[in-house]
Amino acid sequence: MYSTMRTIKRIFHYLAHLEWTERVQHTCIFCNRENLVKIVYEDDDLIAVENRRLSGRYHWLIMPKAHKIRDIEALDGNDLPLLQEMDRVKHHLIALHSTPATPRPSIISGYHRGRRPLLGKIYYPDIVSIHHLHLHVIVQPHVVPRLLKYPAWLPLMWKSDARVMREVRRLV
Repeated sequence: MYSTMRTIKRIFHYLAHLEWTERVQHTCIFCNRENLVKIVYEDDDLIAVENRRLSGRYHWLIMPKAHKIRDIEALDGNDLPLLQEMDRVKHHLIALHSTPATPRPSIISGYHRGRRPLLGKIYYPDIVSIHHLHLHVIVQPHVVPRLLKYPAWLPLMWKSDARVMREVRRLV
């Protein structure tokens, strides 16, 4: 019970402190390997790490090593190969850590939304906490984060990686 209440408090704190203005991060914690909890995959271009705050049985962040893209709002057709590689790593990690008892619906993957125009000079809030493109992959997500922090039903906050891939394919 205490853990659930703590999670709910963290989520409400997160929602209450969304960035409504353009925020620039001068240092990126993902670019400094000392900040990474545990590296679970690495190749020449991508790295996957365990998230500091697990929102499920497994919770990985897959990202390019090069810090070129802030968030999904900055993607264009040229980024399709990068997204395809990130998707390949996602499937690789799922295959390594899943069992037949892990049905597909118990895996969610996607991106938090970045700052984007709503109407004129009014913007949606910036949901991304680290301004370095990263894909969340959560196996057997906990109930509260699944409903409030990684909700498929709330496109203001979250967009599935499959949807992002479809949208970027249209830009090619």
